[in-house]
Amino acid sequence: MPDKSIKQENYKENPEYDYTNMLQYLKNVEMFRKSGKILYPPTRKIYTFVKNYCIDFVKNHPQYPDFIWKPKIIDIGCGGGFGSNILSQEADYVWGIDKDKNSVTFAKQVFTREKNGVYYSPQVTFDEIDVLNEPREIQAFDIVVCVEVIEHVNEYEKLLTFIKKRCKKNKDGTFQAPPDATKVFISTPNRNRSDEPSDHPKNKAHVREWTPGEMYDILTKHFQSVILMDCEGNLKDLDMKDAVMLFKAEVPIL
Repeated sequence: MPDKSIKQENYKENPEYDYTNMLQYLKNVEMFRKSGKILYPPTRKIYTFVKNYCIDFVKNHPQYPDFIWKPKIIDIGCGGGFGSNILSQEADYVWGIDKDKNSVTFAKQVFTREKNGVYYSPQVTFDEIDVLNEPREIQAFDIVVCVEVIEHVNEYEKLLTFIKKRCKKNKDGTFQAPPDATKVFISTPNRNRSDEPSDHPKNKAHVREWTPGEMYDILTKHFQSVILMDCEGNLKDLDMKDAVMLFKAEVPIL
């Protein structure tokens, strides 16, 4: 039986893919060798958009320009850390997490940067974390990024629960409201990218692929504010045909 979030009849899901020892980061390196692109172009556009969004985050802070408060970001499903490195150009701190040990090891060796106490430099760190089975309390962030991950996860509600726990709260335990609320960016492939939506995921590693309307329905059950965009941050309607959809969500619903 397909997940109840899928409205298409006879939709066929895939079993969750086992990425153990897949060395995904090497596939990125090989892609660069062949094409000169280290990331899938829509993925790079998303990370670049969020990086540039950080500038607006800084400028919209009430104490700007007397103080520069750069955001702290968590990159969920960071893989080899290429996107985390892009985000770090405009962030104070980026924490990349992934459950794949090999990818995290690679990211640590290539992209880790620690503050040196002499001059300003952004901090970038990486850890092996399985977000579906993480019992520890972890800090909240200004921005949460989850690029091309949710379609790989069978129990996506657990992923959304982990994301909501990374959102900032007030002293009374309520989630902060805009403009101080944590900004959550979630991207996933669009099943409506063709005139005839497929009855199964195009990628064998995807458990399921949603239409914009289906994903919007999911996210509005978890967040008070949800908007749909393309990879460059342009607002879109639910009938969009772009290959990848990007959602910005704020203020979790308990």
